[in-house]
Amino acid sequence: MLLVLRTKKKASKKMTSFNKKLSAHLKKKLVDFELSSFEDAELFLEDKKIRLLIAGKPLESWTTIYPRKVGGYGGMAFILANLCKNKKIHFIDKFHEKSKAGSDSAKIIQMFKFAIGNVPIPKTYYSLAYSEKHLSRAAAFLKFPIVIKQCNSSQGSGVFLAKNKTSLAKKITELMREEGGKEIFLQEFIPNTFEYRVFVTGKKIGAIEKKIRVKKDEFRNNVFLGAREEFLAPVSVKKIILQTALKASAVANIQVSGVDIVEKENGEVAVFEANSCPSLTLDENISPELKSLSNYLEACEKR
Repeated sequence: MLLVLRTKKKASKKMTSFNKKLSAHLKKKLVDFELSSFEDAELFLEDKKIRLLIAGKPLESWTTIYPRKVGGYGGMAFILANLCKNKKIHFIDKFHEKSKAGSDSAKIIQMFKFAIGNVPIPKTYYSLAYSEKHLSRAAAFLKFPIVIKQCNSSQGSGVFLAKNKTSLAKKITELMREEGGKEIFLQEFIPNTFEYRVFVTGKKIGAIEKKIRVKKDEFRNNVFLGAREEFLAPVSVKKIILQTALKASAVANIQVSGVDIVEKENGEVAVFEANSCPSLTLDENISPELKSLSNYLEACEKR
């Protein structure tokens, strides 16, 4: 079956006319097809499992997908194109398979790359239009509390915690109204009191920082929000933490990165993010980051 995608559910007059005329041609040719929009797409990510629904139907329902117009939804187009490639579904046009890492969707694209590359991440849900049905499916998938993240935020900003469906819907409505240019994705909340920031230089561990939350009413382990830093020797950290950080950097194709990792109660780990421009602690009495970076840059220059 063919799926034709428009940008938004509420189509312009020109798009409505296009859909009507194209539909007439396809019906004459006895082509089995459906019309939908990017706003009907929902992405569910978890360890070793990726699921995408369009208008409630799994991606595998179609053999060919043609987005007439992508508009500002380049991130979802990238994800769709690459999932279709993976599942041998014909996607038109293939240039959408190219990386959109610098777009406003960069963070959710990185989560998608991690899921494809078998890097452990928190359960993640992504949509472009959070309807009541979308929120119900997201809540059933993630369970409360749910972390809300804006795709192009940094230093702990743009990250919120919703404890129930009412607060989730309220916060998303607020964000989409006030900051419409910032896409949103949702993640499961992993209970913790700290997270690791692993500084990776090339294929080596340059430094390991423990970001310890201090404020009782805060759920984010960000130094800019008051978390305490503690640098650790690599031998004092579990191998799974180091191996996962190196793999995350490789999958994200970032040579100098700060990988944020949390350890779950059961000993498993999850990657929150691989930062391409990690903030460094400049006090060399406590941090080996600058030395590690200079060593890596020297090695790159002399190779």
